[in-house]
Amino acid sequence: MLNSGLRVSEVAALTLEDVEVGERKGAVTVRSGKGTKSRTVPLNAETRRALQKYLAQREGETKDWPLFLGQRGDPLGDNGIRYLVRKYARLAGLEHCSPHTLRHTFAKRLVDAGVSLEKVAALLGYEDLNTTRIYTVPSLDDLAGAVERIG
Repeated sequence: MLNSGLRVSEVAALTLEDVEVGERKGAVTVRSGKGTKSRTVPLNAETRRALQKYLAQREGETKDWPLFLGQRGDPLGDNGIRYLVRKYARLAGLEHCSPHTLRHTFAKRLVDAGVSLEKVAALLGYEDLNTTRIYTVPSLDDLAGAVERIG
């Protein structure tokens, strides 16, 4: 989620057929976002490697099966994903981390890297650039860095 910006509901709705991964490129097709449109979100190398390892364990399964399963083999739903994100965030010493925090961090990292708002909006599934602008609000660290640039 940190490297794709997907909503928790979008992750929960992914099926095996929604994921395409290779050595040099990969993407997920999101069909369940807000509204009735779908979008394709490219995956970076780190995410592709992790998904390739995971998918190798799922070989031979029907393509319309959910991508992520719980311990008993049931589809992992929104609440299960939220629980796992909170659990592993706590183990990593991160406070107040949620799936939306990961989505927000993804968008902020893109903005900080100089990616245009149009591209960020497309990756997040937003049609209105004003919705995307919330990710451009500078943090205190951003403001301190700006002040440091002048000497």
